[in-house]
Amino acid sequence: METKHTFSWRSFISFGLLFSFLIIFFTGIILFIAPAGRIAHWVNWKLIALSKEDWQALHIIFSFLFVILSIFHLFSINWKVFLSYIKSKTSTGLNKKRELLISGILTLLISIGVLYSIPPFSSVIELGESLTQSWENKVEQPPIPHAELLTLIELSEQLENYSIEKIQNKLKANNIKFSSTEQTLSEIAKINDRPPLDIYNIITKTSMTGMAGSGIGKKALEQVVQENGKDINKVLTILKDNNITATKEQTLKDIAAENDMAARDIYELIK
Repeated sequence: METKHTFSWRSFISFGLLFSFLIIFFTGIILFIAPAGRIAHWVNWKLIALSKEDWQALHIIFSFLFVILSIFHLFSINWKVFLSYIKSKTSTGLNKKRELLISGILTLLISIGVLYSIPPFSSVIELGESLTQSWENKVEQPPIPHAELLTLIELSEQLENYSIEKIQNKLKANNIKFSSTEQTLSEIAKINDRPPLDIYNIITKTSMTGMAGSGIGKKALEQVVQENGKDINKVLTILKDNNITATKEQTLKDIAAENDMAARDIYELIK
Protein backbone atom coordinates (compact mmCIF):
# COMPACT_ATOMS: atom_id res chain seq x y z
CA MET A 1 0.00 0.00 0.00
CA GLU A 2 1.43 3.35 -1.03
CA THR A 3 2.12 5.88 1.68
CA LYS A 4 0.48 9.24 1.06
CA HIS A 5 2.97 12.06 1.56
CA THR A 6 1.50 15.26 2.97
CA PHE A 7 2.87 18.62 1.94
CA SER A 8 5.56 19.74 4.38
CA TRP A 9 5.50 23.48 4.99
CA ARG A 10 8.65 23.19 7.07
CA SER A 11 10.58 21.72 4.13
CA PHE A 12 8.99 24.17 1.69
CA ILE A 13 10.08 27.19 3.74
CA SER A 14 13.53 25.72 4.38
CA PHE A 15 14.13 25.19 0.66
CA GLY A 16 12.75 28.65 -0.06
CA LEU A 17 15.21 30.17 2.41
CA LEU A 18 18.08 28.24 0.84
CA PHE A 19 17.27 29.26 -2.73
CA SER A 20 16.62 32.87 -1.71
CA PHE A 21 19.96 33.04 0.10
CA LEU A 22 21.83 31.65 -2.91
CA ILE A 23 20.22 34.17 -5.28
CA ILE A 24 20.86 37.07 -2.87
CA PHE A 25 24.48 35.98 -2.52
CA PHE A 26 25.06 35.62 -6.27
CA THR A 27 23.26 38.83 -7.30
CA GLY A 28 25.11 40.69 -4.53
CA ILE A 29 28.44 39.69 -6.07
CA ILE A 30 27.26 40.77 -9.54
CA LEU A 31 26.11 44.17 -8.28
CA PHE A 32 29.38 44.57 -6.35
CA ILE A 33 31.40 44.41 -9.58
CA ALA A 34 28.85 45.95 -11.99
CA PRO A 35 29.48 49.37 -13.58
CA ALA A 36 27.84 52.52 -12.26
CA GLY A 37 24.31 53.16 -13.47
CA ARG A 38 25.29 55.97 -15.85
CA ILE A 39 27.79 53.64 -17.59
CA ALA A 40 25.51 50.59 -17.55
CA HIS A 41 22.71 52.57 -19.21
CA TRP A 42 25.00 54.28 -21.72
CA VAL A 43 26.53 51.08 -23.13
CA ASN A 44 23.50 48.88 -22.40
CA TRP A 45 25.60 46.68 -20.09
CA LYS A 46 24.35 43.13 -19.63
CA LEU A 47 25.59 39.95 -17.99
CA ILE A 48 24.00 36.60 -18.86
CA ALA A 49 21.45 38.60 -20.91
CA LEU A 50 20.36 40.55 -17.82
CA SER A 51 20.75 44.32 -17.40
CA LYS A 52 21.86 45.96 -14.17
CA GLU A 53 18.21 46.78 -13.40
CA ASP A 54 17.34 43.09 -13.81
CA TRP A 55 20.06 42.08 -11.33
CA GLN A 56 18.91 44.77 -8.89
CA ALA A 57 15.31 43.62 -9.18
CA LEU A 58 16.27 40.00 -8.47
CA HIS A 59 18.38 41.07 -5.48
CA ILE A 60 15.62 43.23 -3.97
CA ILE A 61 12.72 40.83 -4.52
CA PHE A 62 14.54 37.78 -3.16
CA SER A 63 15.77 39.82 -0.18
CA PHE A 64 12.14 40.59 0.65
CA LEU A 65 11.23 36.94 0.09
CA PHE A 66 14.04 35.85 2.41
CA VAL A 67 12.72 38.14 5.18
CA ILE A 68 9.13 36.96 4.70
CA LEU A 69 10.13 33.28 4.74
CA SER A 70 12.30 33.89 7.81
CA ILE A 71 9.31 35.38 9.63
CA PHE A 72 7.16 32.40 8.66
CA HIS A 73 9.97 30.06 9.67
CA LEU A 74 10.08 31.60 13.14
CA PHE A 75 6.47 32.46 13.93
CA SER A 76 4.61 29.77 12.00
CA ILE A 77 6.87 26.71 11.99
CA ASN A 78 9.06 27.13 15.05
CA TRP A 79 7.01 29.50 17.19
CA LYS A 80 6.25 26.92 19.90
CA VAL A 81 9.90 25.91 20.14
CA PHE A 82 11.00 29.55 20.21
CA LEU A 83 8.40 30.51 22.83
CA SER A 84 9.35 27.53 24.97
CA TYR A 85 13.00 28.56 24.76
CA ILE A 86 12.20 32.14 25.85
CA LYS A 87 10.10 30.90 28.78
CA SER A 88 12.81 28.53 29.95
CA LYS A 89 15.46 31.25 29.78
CA THR A 90 13.17 33.67 31.60
CA SER A 91 12.59 31.23 34.43
CA THR A 92 16.12 29.83 34.75
CA GLY A 93 18.10 32.90 33.74
CA LEU A 94 20.30 33.49 30.73
CA ASN A 95 23.31 31.16 30.86
CA LYS A 96 25.14 32.61 27.86
CA LYS A 97 25.61 36.18 29.06
CA ARG A 98 29.22 36.36 27.89
CA GLU A 99 28.38 35.18 24.37
CA LEU A 100 25.48 37.65 24.16
CA LEU A 101 27.68 40.52 25.32
CA ILE A 102 30.52 39.71 22.91
CA SER A 103 28.10 39.30 20.00
CA GLY A 104 26.44 42.62 20.77
CA ILE A 105 29.76 44.46 21.11
CA LEU A 106 31.07 42.92 17.87
CA THR A 107 27.93 44.00 16.00
CA LEU A 108 28.32 47.53 17.36
CA LEU A 109 32.02 47.70 16.43
CA ILE A 110 31.36 46.50 12.87
CA SER A 111 28.60 49.11 12.47
CA ILE A 112 30.93 51.88 13.70
CA GLY A 113 33.74 50.62 11.45
CA VAL A 114 31.52 50.72 8.38
CA LEU A 115 29.98 54.13 9.14
CA TYR A 116 33.33 55.78 9.91
CA SER A 117 35.26 54.05 7.08
CA ILE A 118 37.68 52.24 9.37
CA PRO A 119 39.86 49.43 7.87
CA PRO A 120 39.33 46.62 7.04
CA PHE A 121 35.67 47.53 6.40
CA SER A 122 36.60 50.61 4.37
CA SER A 123 38.91 48.43 2.25
CA VAL A 124 35.95 46.31 1.14
CA ILE A 125 33.99 49.42 0.17
CA GLU A 126 37.01 50.85 -1.67
CA LEU A 127 37.44 47.57 -3.56
CA GLY A 128 33.84 47.78 -4.75
CA GLU A 129 34.29 51.40 -5.83
CA SER A 130 37.52 50.50 -7.62
CA LEU A 131 35.82 47.67 -9.52
CA THR A 132 32.93 49.95 -10.44
CA GLN A 133 35.22 52.77 -11.62
CA SER A 134 37.35 50.36 -13.66
CA TRP A 135 34.50 50.16 -16.18
CA GLU A 136 34.94 53.87 -16.90
CA ASN A 137 38.38 53.18 -18.37
CA LYS A 138 37.00 50.52 -20.69
CA VAL A 139 34.08 52.31 -22.32
CA GLU A 140 33.42 55.72 -23.83
CA GLN A 141 32.00 58.13 -21.27
CA PRO A 142 28.63 59.84 -21.77
CA PRO A 143 28.97 63.60 -22.44
CA ILE A 144 26.93 64.29 -19.31
CA PRO A 145 25.63 61.92 -16.59
CA HIS A 146 22.62 59.95 -17.83
CA ALA A 147 22.82 61.44 -21.33
CA GLU A 148 20.62 58.57 -22.50
CA LEU A 149 17.66 60.41 -20.95
CA LEU A 150 18.12 63.43 -23.25
CA THR A 151 15.54 63.90 -25.99
CA LEU A 152 16.78 64.74 -29.48
CA ILE A 153 15.75 68.37 -28.93
CA GLU A 154 17.62 68.52 -25.62
CA LEU A 155 20.67 66.92 -27.23
CA SER A 156 20.70 69.54 -30.00
CA GLU A 157 20.72 72.21 -27.29
CA GLN A 158 23.67 70.53 -25.58
CA LEU A 159 25.77 70.16 -28.75
CA GLU A 160 27.30 73.07 -30.60
CA ASN A 161 26.44 73.43 -34.30
CA TYR A 162 23.99 70.52 -34.19
CA SER A 163 20.52 71.65 -35.17
CA ILE A 164 17.60 69.32 -34.70
CA GLU A 165 17.35 69.04 -38.50
CA LYS A 166 20.96 67.92 -38.72
CA ILE A 167 20.42 65.31 -36.01
CA GLN A 168 17.33 63.98 -37.79
CA ASN A 169 19.21 63.77 -41.07
CA LYS A 170 22.05 61.87 -39.43
CA LEU A 171 19.66 59.31 -37.97
CA LYS A 172 17.72 58.88 -41.21
CA ALA A 173 20.92 58.51 -43.22
CA ASN A 174 21.98 55.65 -40.96
CA ASN A 175 18.55 53.94 -41.01
CA ILE A 176 17.88 54.66 -37.34
CA LYS A 177 14.18 54.41 -36.55
CA PHE A 178 12.55 57.17 -34.50
CA SER A 179 9.13 58.79 -34.53
CA SER A 180 9.59 62.04 -32.64
CA THR A 181 12.23 64.56 -31.63
CA GLU A 182 10.80 64.20 -28.11
CA GLN A 183 12.11 60.64 -27.90
CA THR A 184 15.13 60.06 -25.69
CA LEU A 185 18.36 58.43 -26.83
CA SER A 186 17.46 55.48 -24.63
CA GLU A 187 14.06 55.03 -26.29
CA ILE A 188 15.53 55.30 -29.78
CA ALA A 189 18.30 52.87 -28.84
CA LYS A 190 15.74 50.35 -27.57
CA ILE A 191 13.70 50.58 -30.78
CA ASN A 192 16.83 49.94 -32.86
CA ASP A 193 18.27 47.29 -30.51
CA ARG A 194 21.46 49.28 -29.95
CA PRO A 195 23.05 50.98 -26.94
CA PRO A 196 22.51 54.75 -26.51
CA LEU A 197 26.26 55.18 -27.07
CA ASP A 198 25.85 54.02 -30.70
CA ILE A 199 23.02 56.47 -31.34
CA TYR A 200 25.09 59.31 -29.89
CA ASN A 201 28.12 58.38 -31.99
CA ILE A 202 26.03 58.25 -35.16
CA ILE A 203 24.83 61.78 -34.44
CA THR A 204 28.16 63.31 -33.44
CA LYS A 205 30.78 61.42 -35.42
CA THR A 206 31.51 61.47 -39.13
CA SER A 207 30.87 58.08 -40.69
CA MET A 208 33.39 57.24 -43.41
CA THR A 209 32.79 53.52 -43.67
CA GLY A 210 32.82 52.50 -47.29
CA MET A 211 33.68 56.05 -48.42
CA ALA A 212 37.43 56.22 -47.80
CA GLY A 213 39.31 55.91 -51.08
CA SER A 214 36.13 55.39 -53.10
CA GLY A 215 36.08 58.91 -54.56
CA ILE A 216 32.30 59.10 -54.22
CA GLY A 217 32.52 62.38 -52.34
CA LYS A 218 34.18 64.01 -55.37
CA LYS A 219 31.47 62.89 -57.77
CA ALA A 220 28.59 65.13 -58.81
CA LEU A 221 25.21 64.31 -57.34
CA GLU A 222 23.76 63.55 -60.78
CA GLN A 223 26.55 61.04 -61.51
CA VAL A 224 26.09 59.23 -58.19
CA VAL A 225 22.33 59.09 -58.74
CA GLN A 226 22.77 57.60 -62.22
CA GLU A 227 25.22 54.99 -60.93
CA ASN A 228 22.63 53.91 -58.39
CA GLY A 229 19.81 53.79 -60.94
CA LYS A 230 17.80 56.55 -59.29
CA ASP A 231 15.84 59.49 -60.66
CA ILE A 232 17.60 62.80 -60.04
CA ASN A 233 14.36 64.71 -59.47
CA LYS A 234 13.15 62.22 -56.86
CA VAL A 235 16.53 62.36 -55.12
CA LEU A 236 16.45 66.16 -55.03
CA THR A 237 12.97 65.94 -53.51
CA ILE A 238 14.23 63.51 -50.85
CA LEU A 239 17.07 65.86 -49.99
CA LYS A 240 14.71 68.84 -49.85
CA ASP A 241 12.34 66.93 -47.55
CA ASN A 242 15.30 66.42 -45.22
CA ASN A 243 16.15 70.14 -45.28
CA ILE A 244 19.25 69.59 -47.43
CA THR A 245 19.94 72.15 -50.12
CA ALA A 246 21.64 70.76 -53.22
CA THR A 247 21.90 70.97 -56.99
CA LYS A 248 22.59 68.11 -59.34
CA GLU A 249 25.91 69.66 -60.39
CA GLN A 250 27.32 69.79 -56.84
CA THR A 251 29.59 67.04 -55.53
CA LEU A 252 28.54 65.06 -52.45
CA LYS A 253 31.45 66.63 -50.61
CA ASP A 254 30.25 70.16 -51.42
CA ILE A 255 26.66 69.33 -50.50
CA ALA A 256 27.82 67.84 -47.20
CA ALA A 257 29.97 70.88 -46.38
CA GLU A 258 27.17 73.30 -47.23
CA ASN A 259 24.71 71.44 -45.00
CA ASP A 260 27.20 70.71 -42.21
CA MET A 261 26.99 66.94 -42.73
CA ALA A 262 29.23 64.06 -43.76
CA ALA A 263 29.33 63.00 -47.43
CA ARG A 264 28.57 59.46 -46.27
CA ASP A 265 25.28 60.63 -44.73
CA ILE A 266 24.25 62.28 -48.00
CA TYR A 267 25.10 59.10 -49.89
CA GLU A 268 23.07 56.96 -47.47
CA LEU A 269 20.00 59.10 -48.13
CA ILE A 270 20.16 58.82 -51.91
CA LYS A 271 21.45 55.32 -52.57
